[in-house]
Amino acid sequence: MKTPTSRNNLIDIFVGVDIGKSFHCAAAINGRGNVLLKPLKVIASAEGFAAFEGRLCQLGQKTNVLIGLEASGHYWMSLWRFLLERDWQVQVFNPVLSSKNARTHLRGRKTDADDAFFIARTVRDGDFTPLQPGEEDTEQLKLVCRQRRFITHELANAKRRLTGLIDLSFPEFSRHFDNNHSKAAYAVLKVAPSAAAIARLSLRRLEGLLIGASRGRLGAGQAKALQESAKRSLAVHRQDPALDLLIRPMIAQLEFFEKQRAELDAHIERLFSRMEHPIKTIPGIGSITGPLIAAELGDLRRFEGRRPLHALLAYAGMDPRVRKSGQWCGKIKMSKRGSVALRTALYQAASMARLHEPCLAEIYNRHKQRMNKHHGVAISHVARKLLGIIYAVCARGQSYDPAKICAQPS
Repeated sequence: MKTPTSRNNLIDIFVGVDIGKSFHCAAAINGRGNVLLKPLKVIASAEGFAAFEGRLCQLGQKTNVLIGLEASGHYWMSLWRFLLERDWQVQVFNPVLSSKNARTHLRGRKTDADDAFFIARTVRDGDFTPLQPGEEDTEQLKLVCRQRRFITHELANAKRRLTGLIDLSFPEFSRHFDNNHSKAAYAVLKVAPSAAAIARLSLRRLEGLLIGASRGRLGAGQAKALQESAKRSLAVHRQDPALDLLIRPMIAQLEFFEKQRAELDAHIERLFSRMEHPIKTIPGIGSITGPLIAAELGDLRRFEGRRPLHALLAYAGMDPRVRKSGQWCGKIKMSKRGSVALRTALYQAASMARLHEPCLAEIYNRHKQRMNKHHGVAISHVARKLLGIIYAVCARGQSYDPAKICAQPS
């Protein structure tokens, strides 16, 4: 089950499929651009896909047909798998190519039918690099890593929300804990979510909560100080049942997110441990960033060409965006048009790698200290170099050797 990697001389029928959530739109042309299949609605169901395959069979032999799909979200994957399992030739490409089709019309015309024909013409002309989905383990790893990223984002938002609620119910609460989101803090808030409730709580009960949740690190002294602070709090006389109602469920939600993330981490570790990946040998790439980078990059052979590293930087959205018109020249910035998950993981890995690898530390210091750049700008240069190291290591299939790789200019 493989996607075609080169143009077959027998192919003379080109099908474009504009991807949607509930249905897709398909159209077909021949090599001269003549319409062979007018825009057809393809329902995203087993029956709809079967009916679509019937129309494809009417066009010609499978060896003569090349089907193009745009990678819109996750909606394309079901049709992609369906077609590959039945030995159709399929190519997938970035939806940015089809979205720019509207700009080719004077009045900004853009419909599903227009996009389907544009995709068919793009597949016919071959002026794009097809996306090549990775192997099963890599795709599974990508799916789980992206879910972990989503959970982490939701967890951070929930923590900010809970912090705001605590500031309203007991403004002085954070002075008594190193972290508002520690187990000890949660144990108290579950029982007494406001200054008034903590003030009413028996000192012995409060002490027991702190000792149990902190494993003895906090005790009688902290319990007494917390209760006295609650009795003097600005909010001790405030009656606000809504805060009591919101704080407890928010803590339950946070604990659920934490449990789910731990389960995902264990699954990611199991998946990644089965993979013999040279990225594991690069300093600074850990148990979280390593699997994410490996999953997002997939098979690096798809970046082969005259300038593979430039293509890889563009895929990560770390290539420079140059804007010029006449005598005007805009500021050169990072394009940020590629994989957000990959770029974020590279930044996180670069922050750690510069502490362990002298050549990366030198790049960071050059931009941060000598060139007086912002920390984020310096880290971006480290991340670009790190991506080059990852490509060199993975392309060779060898362990990281700083004498061979970091000796190359950045």
